[in-house]
Amino acid sequence: MPDKKVNRAAKILMEIKNNRSTNLGERLEESRAINSPETINPCSEEKRACFRREEALRYTQPNKAFSYTAVDGKKVVVAPLKKRGGKLFKRICHYDILKRNKPPFFTLHCLVRDAAARLPGGVGTRDDVCVLARDSQFIVEDISDSQLRKAVKRGLDRLRYEEDPWVKYEKERHQWTYLHGDRKVEDFEDDSI
Repeated sequence: MPDKKVNRAAKILMEIKNNRSTNLGERLEESRAINSPETINPCSEEKRACFRREEALRYTQPNKAFSYTAVDGKKVVVAPLKKRGGKLFKRICHYDILKRNKPPFFTLHCLVRDAAARLPGGVGTRDDVCVLARDSQFIVEDISDSQLRKAVKRGLDRLRYEEDPWVKYEKERHQWTYLHGDRKVEDFEDDSI
């Protein structure tokens, strides 16, 4: 009796295989890639120190566009912080993930935008953005991965729905794309006035 069940199952599997396209293996590979996206490795201490120097410099002049070095070595520009009524808009944020001694204009929005800008090739998963966000000197070191994931999710969603979106989510690939990667410092000069 068990042999009949095994033969019947094998016959059904053969029918399914014959009725489906020959790309079944490719579809399984794609499915595996989607369900377990690989993330980038954390930056070396040298790269982290370089980013932290750039980050400190960036927030000494928040009203100017700034050029970061992405993980892949390319230069990527981020816009100046927005102004409201001629003054820098200071958002009040009570996120447990940011240090209290951060610059006054540094927010979750800034953390996520800067991390997304540094993605290699401007593309990566939410976990990739989390890895890069951990490089910031303004984030609490002992924050849990789940807290950071929630915060980055909120930040990416906000960046996606801005008037001039910073990121785009590609649902099929479960990846985020940084949309301002091809911009230059000069492109943001009007924003700093």
